[in-house]
Amino acid sequence: MEENSERSEYIFDTSALISLGAVKVIDNVLKLTKIIITLSIIKELEEFAKHGDKYGKASEEVLKYRDKFIVKKVEIKESIQYIEKTDNELYNLAKKQSSTLITDDIKFSHHVDGKIGTQLSTFFLTLLVSSKHLSKKKALELLEELRNIRNWKDNIIYLITKNQLELL
Repeated sequence: MEENSERSEYIFDTSALISLGAVKVIDNVLKLTKIIITLSIIKELEEFAKHGDKYGKASEEVLKYRDKFIVKKVEIKESIQYIEKTDNELYNLAKKQSSTLITDDIKFSHHVDGKIGTQLSTFFLTLLVSSKHLSKKKALELLEELRNIRNWKDNIIYLITKNQLELL
């Protein structure tokens, strides 16, 4: 399919995929981008999916699309102190491919700042509105839903995204 080759590529961590799965927009995100992950991400999602809680259900939603993800192996050539092995894999993959990493882990973003590009998962809510795959009203509703599911209250992810959506 020619349109698939034109989609942007992003590397996703587990936290971002859980957020997008929680509000059931993975299918729409896949229309706009290629989702690149490592095998460790699949394993983390499978672990979450074993539980019947909100993150387990979100992980199950994400895993429905696993055959559409690009799974890459990566060698850890550079480790960043204080972050998990899986995050070091993603960091090395993003660096090797010069790709943007999608994460909702603010600590992780802070540790890789200036070394690789990062975006929040909620970036896709604004992208879906801009590309006419989602109405602004629906995106704001999904953001509120996500805020409750992820217990974000008035954290930076919620506030930045709400502001960006309101400006559209």
